Amino acid sequence: MIDIHCHVLYGVDDGAPDAETSRHMIDRMAQSGITAVIATPHFRHHMFSYPSGQIRDALDKLRPYAAQKGITLYPGCEYHVSHDIFDHLENGRVHSMADTSYVLTEYSFSDSLDRILNYTQELVMRGWKPVIAHAERYEVFQRSPRLAAEAVDAGAQIQVNADSILGLEGRGTKKASKKFLDLDLVDYIASDAHNLSDRSSHMEECFVYIRKKYGEDSARALFENNPRRILDEIPV
Repeated sequence: MIDIHCHVLYGVDDGAPDAETSRHMIDRMAQSGITAVIATPHFRHHMFSYPSGQIRDALDKLRPYAAQKGITLYPGCEYHVSHDIFDHLENGRVHSMADTSYVLTEYSFSDSLDRILNYTQELVMRGWKPVIAHAERYEVFQRSPRLAAEAVDAGAQIQVNADSILGLEGRGTKKASKKFLDLDLVDYIASDAHNLSDRSSHMEECFVYIRKKYGEDSARALFENNPRRILDEIPV
């Protein structure tokens, strides 16, 4: 499995608080069959500054340990979308997903469909491939999951959290994520893991659930084949 959304880097946002936690998170990922992880620290104005130097240091220090466990770590960013996303991506202020053309975009719970569509379309026009992080969390899609198809038509891809599918993030997210799956709107399932307790990784459990409910091919696509397309874009 490949986890494209994870807060495993320590000391840079509300994810792993220290290196020991990061290593334990990596241990759990390896035990569950994960072989690659895109580390996606938050960037959000007035909340998460995305400290580039600390992110680079944490990544450099964790990569050898992860490699020993059979996991390749890649840089990324969960960008809470604002007007400066275009400049920050183009000038390298933040990492895209594994430094490819894919971008993990986050919105506020109450953001309108128009705002999501406008930023999606602008990113696509500039050559990026936006992936909407945990789309099942947004009010507009919880009210009407079918509206996510409009974001897909605008050029977005949809990522859903494993915990939402398993019902660990509440009824609203579970209901929306199930509808997305039934409508074949989901491109990726990721952990969005932050720690070892209340927001730990449940990728393996979710893989088993998806395989049982939707079949082996769907499980492989959502956890392996689709994420692999992102990594395949990395220059050799």
